[in-house]
Amino acid sequence: MPRPHLSRRRCVIAAVAGTAALATTLVLTLGSASGQARDIDWTTVGQAIGQPLTTEAQNVHTAEWLRTDLHEVNAGTPENPGMELNAEASFHQTRAGQAVMIGEATLRASEVNTFADRLQQGGVTITALHKHIQHDTPRIWWLHYWALGDPVKIARALHASLATTSTPLHQKPGIERPIALNTGSLDRVIGSRGENVNGVWQYHIPVSQPVTDTRAHITLPYLMEASTLLMFQPLGSGRAAVNGDFTMTADQVNPVIHALRSHGLTIIELHNHMLYEQPRLFYLHFWKTGDATALAHDLRAALDQVHAPRR
Repeated sequence: MPRPHLSRRRCVIAAVAGTAALATTLVLTLGSASGQARDIDWTTVGQAIGQPLTTEAQNVHTAEWLRTDLHEVNAGTPENPGMELNAEASFHQTRAGQAVMIGEATLRASEVNTFADRLQQGGVTITALHKHIQHDTPRIWWLHYWALGDPVKIARALHASLATTSTPLHQKPGIERPIALNTGSLDRVIGSRGENVNGVWQYHIPVSQPVTDTRAHITLPYLMEASTLLMFQPLGSGRAAVNGDFTMTADQVNPVIHALRSHGLTIIELHNHMLYEQPRLFYLHFWKTGDATALAHDLRAALDQVHAPRR
């Protein structure tokens, strides 16, 4: 394993929503039966992207670069880069020699357009541009992207695009910071098992139905934008900052907003991350600081609106 900690796509929950997991498993099984699941050399893809890829749940292969250069402060709180201040890419094989790639990059305003130009020159599609936090210094943006085809070519295009930014591309594995929170209590309230990712306690909770990429013609693994992300950054004395995004179908949007606002969370942006998914998904980013267990109860109220299972 190239790194002891990964991006938002590292976390493995205790129970994946049954229907989505079954659909994805069927796709992977069919691919294996036809000999397609083994013919991409992921080592070569990693060489093209500039770091070894990590294999995660449901045959997703990931790379991540933390924006340790930003020294970000949001609403008066210094942010750990593990709060999704990063660039990342997730690959999944679609057929022989072909893969879909989904990712995003945290960018300074001055980096956005050059980065976008270079992505498009390399055949990578831009799918969204927006903010994940509300009172940030320096001002930063998140640009989401998608590509389908030869994964080595896609990896080279992404690496060349990141090279136009100040993203540290040659990061060495660090020591995982301990989580100074009662994570067992958080897990019980959220109803899932979290994981320490770059010093932040993270949850990935799959959507309750299969999500199809209509251009790649696959059921998306839950780690590829088909799950809700909850992040707890320790602030000391049992307190935390929470950020992330709820992934929802259209009918779930307003019930989730109501639940979050009823519990005092700031809602930041409602938007898309992809262009070719079915059903259409919407992502709602949020923020609050306070007692970590109380925040978990706040978030659980919103999870109930997207039918997230309880342990």
